[in-house]
Amino acid sequence: MPKKRQPFYFFMLDVQKKNAERGKRYSLREMPEIAAPLWANMTKEEKKPYEEQAKHYNGTERAGGNIKTCHGVDYSEVEREQRQAAKEEKTMKEEVREMIKRAILSQSLTTQKFFLIHINYFCESKDVNGDLRYDPAELAILEFSLQDGIGRGMHTLINLREIPYGYYYEAKRHSSDTHNLPLPPDTVGNTNIRDAIIEVIKFVNYNDEDICSPIFTFDDHIPVVRSVIREVLNSRSTGPPIDIRIYSLSELLFNLKNASHDHAVATALSPPFASVFLAESYLDRGTFDYAEGLPCEFHEANDRVPYCSQTKIRGWAFSIIKSCAQDLGIEFVPGKHEPESALAIVPTKFDDNDSVYTATDIGSDANHSHISVHSRNVQHSGSIVNSANFPKLADFKRGKGRGNLV
Repeated sequence: MPKKRQPFYFFMLDVQKKNAERGKRYSLREMPEIAAPLWANMTKEEKKPYEEQAKHYNGTERAGGNIKTCHGVDYSEVEREQRQAAKEEKTMKEEVREMIKRAILSQSLTTQKFFLIHINYFCESKDVNGDLRYDPAELAILEFSLQDGIGRGMHTLINLREIPYGYYYEAKRHSSDTHNLPLPPDTVGNTNIRDAIIEVIKFVNYNDEDICSPIFTFDDHIPVVRSVIREVLNSRSTGPPIDIRIYSLSELLFNLKNASHDHAVATALSPPFASVFLAESYLDRGTFDYAEGLPCEFHEANDRVPYCSQTKIRGWAFSIIKSCAQDLGIEFVPGKHEPESALAIVPTKFDDNDSVYTATDIGSDANHSHISVHSRNVQHSGSIVNSANFPKLADFKRGKGRGNLV
């Protein structure tokens, strides 16, 4: 006989589903601790829908019928999706741990290449199956290692033909609140998303291996990247299957920091993260959101630097390098392991009795230079910034690899 379910069980499923839509994937075993405080603060009226679901489930399921959620979905389908999501989460964690373990065993932890991706979008809507979909506006991908710092990169603004019917206001509001890219038909990008994803596949598969290297992004951004790539791949009429794995950036940092701490050349400068959630919080600080040389031309000119896809991935890379590379005795090179301006500012010493307000100095014109991220060599405070690592998509040299989407 099927197990009797309590109202709290259905509340946990609801909370788990909402978190999954935001990229926070928790197993059912983790949910009691997360959902219990929320449940304790709910009113009787707020709990009533879940009590009705439990009553209906315990009556219908025991009689052999199929019950549905308040959205009309069979609970058997919900539980199947939960099991599949838990299985995928477990596989992802195991693969990230194995990647770091192999790098340690082969003594290549410092040279191991990692790929980061971020995709800005115009709006969030739903496809014919009711799944969330995102209309892309900007894409950036980056390769980095602890030893060499930031390496190859690619950035492009997407030319979207139109916004889904009925979503123009949402797209306008989202754009205004974040990246501020003009909506179709006035988009400033020249690349369609299909061509951009082709280049992404070639970018991470330049060694022509059977399976593309994992690509990492911030946890709550995983659904966006997966949705955009899935829609492009599903539009193919021919060609072999392509396995693109989009994994948790905080999971990567958590394992990489543990490894760098355990293999530190001297006393580690900072302890490992106690949990993946703390690693995620560290990445979410936006430490390098306003560092010079990170954004693309559009977002720098429009004062939307923190929302630029290029700023996001470079900032993530610098944050990971800052946390892990110092443990391994790696010497930092400005522009590679940290922003160009990180070592350019010489601190001024003042007498203890002097009262000095320096906030305006930080944001003054004297300390801020507008650079072109697509130019080959840009003069910057007496040094040369090599920004050729982030060419426009049209200038990107197509590498060897699979992923011919024809």
